[in-house]
Amino acid sequence: MYVQIEAPEISEYPSGFPQFWLKSIFIQTVSTRYQVNALASTYVRLVEAALTEYSLGSTKLQEFWTTHTSLNLGAMHRSMSHFESCLSNMYRATNCYRKLRRNRDRDPLSVALNMERPSFATEAIADRFRLMRHEIHHLEELVMDGRLQEGQSFALKPDGLETPHPTEANQTIKIVDRLVIGEREILFAELVAWLKEMAWVAQKIADFDPNASQPNQGN
Repeated sequence: MYVQIEAPEISEYPSGFPQFWLKSIFIQTVSTRYQVNALASTYVRLVEAALTEYSLGSTKLQEFWTTHTSLNLGAMHRSMSHFESCLSNMYRATNCYRKLRRNRDRDPLSVALNMERPSFATEAIADRFRLMRHEIHHLEELVMDGRLQEGQSFALKPDGLETPHPTEANQTIKIVDRLVIGEREILFAELVAWLKEMAWVAQKIADFDPNASQPNQGN
């Protein structure tokens, strides 16, 4: 069996968003409202964590399939854990972002964020995060309660289709291009697109100047 891994790299934001933290500590927070600052900080932190977990998960996935001297199950298990954390962080970040946009006081940051409608925050995509996260926690409960059925999946795993090789008899090609748990799945290409959107929003928050959004005061 030949294996082809299709988990795109994310080369942007290798250090996260350090300017956000530096500005918040030494210059100015993004809002005068404590709750808005808390939501913004939590969002940026979770996006940083999700980017890191995706990168680590991808690295360990590659390590598992490129180790030929032994069955490197440790790498696969760590890959699964990193991807679980990535999805969980993305789900929580999405909740923070949607809460920021719905600020009842129309905070300047919330107004700025409402000028764009990234796909990761739509109801359909947010539901996919929620259902995948629920599936992860639900299967853990089944394991702990002894209610797991024979042959039933009990962890998130990288997977993909396996098809006959076009030129080699009795040989196959497996394309690992998605995360699967139970009957639910997310393609790596989708995950990366949403992560990049989340990172773009985090950068927008980091660059936000609350003073620039205020109307000019007359003399």
